[in-house]
Amino acid sequence: MIGFIFALILFVSPTLIILWSALSRVGFVWSLLWILAGSIIGGLLLAIAGAVFYGLLTAWDDRRTGPPEAGAIGAGLGRAIVTLIFMVMFGWIGSGLGAFLAFN
Repeated sequence: MIGFIFALILFVSPTLIILWSALSRVGFVWSLLWILAGSIIGGLLLAIAGAVFYGLLTAWDDRRTGPPEAGAIGAGLGRAIVTLIFMVMFGWIGSGLGAFLAFN
């Protein structure tokens, strides 16, 4: 199941769509590798931004409601899972933006 979801994410990835569009316009040239480099850099930067954004949200929530109880594994595990989700979402968007900026 995980392999199918991973393949679906790659298939619908904005990076691959932009790369396919660029290949159909100009053919294969070495400068198209900038699209892949831009997508990797954009994905990493926005994944870090997603983690920082969710960290700020949890800090704001802790300031408002107080920190979770000591030893509450559900709170830490839930925050870790949501942080990873934010990193994947922001990284996916960043890879598309990085590829788009590298192509144009």
